[in-house]
This record gives sequence, structure tokens and C-alpha cells, in this order.
Amino acid sequence: MTNIERNVMASVAVIYIVRKLISPLALQWYALVLSVMGIALFVSVPHVAQNFQAVASGGISSILAFIFSAIISTTLVVQAWLLLGSAAIISLFLRVARSFTSTRAALA
Repeated sequence: MTNIERNVMASVAVIYIVRKLISPLALQWYALVLSVMGIALFVSVPHVAQNFQAVASGGISSILAFIFSAIISTTLVVQAWLLLGSAAIISLFLRVARSFTSTRAALA
């Protein structure tokens, strides 16, 4: 393999890797991971889990009231991280749902 061929192949490899790293799927996963890390930095997760456990015995209405109250009473930074994480989860779910519907349509 000549030096030119080696350089061309290296350039192709770099372009391939960069395209994979900035693909929409990768960006969705980055957003989800960043939101989880951001929430963990600003929220005491053990306390939230402990409070949730105490509320969970009250049924679904108590759980929904707890979640609503927790989101409303937190800081704007945590709400932004929650919004980013929610958007990432929804977009990943839609991606999975679309893949199932396209597979089913191809089989029909």
C-alpha cells in the first residue's frame, strides 16, 4: 500500500468515525446521558428515592402528585435537564416505534 493510499484510507476512516459520532442517534444518547448526569449533580437522588418510596404506598394518584410536585418545586436548571432528558427519551422511543412499523410494513 502506497503512502497516498494510506492517507486516503486514514481520511476515510476519520470521516466515517466523525459521522457516526455526530449521527442523530448518537446525539440523542448524548442528550440522555448528559441530562441524567446533570440531574444527578443538582438533585439528591437518594432523598428523592426515599420520598418516592414513602409516597408509592398511596397508589397511582399519590405517585402522580409526587412527580408533579417534584418537577414544579425544583430549580430551573433541573427542569431544563428534565426537559432535555424527556425530549431524548421521546425521540428514542419514536425511533424504535418507527423501526417496528417499517419492519411490519415491509413484511406485509
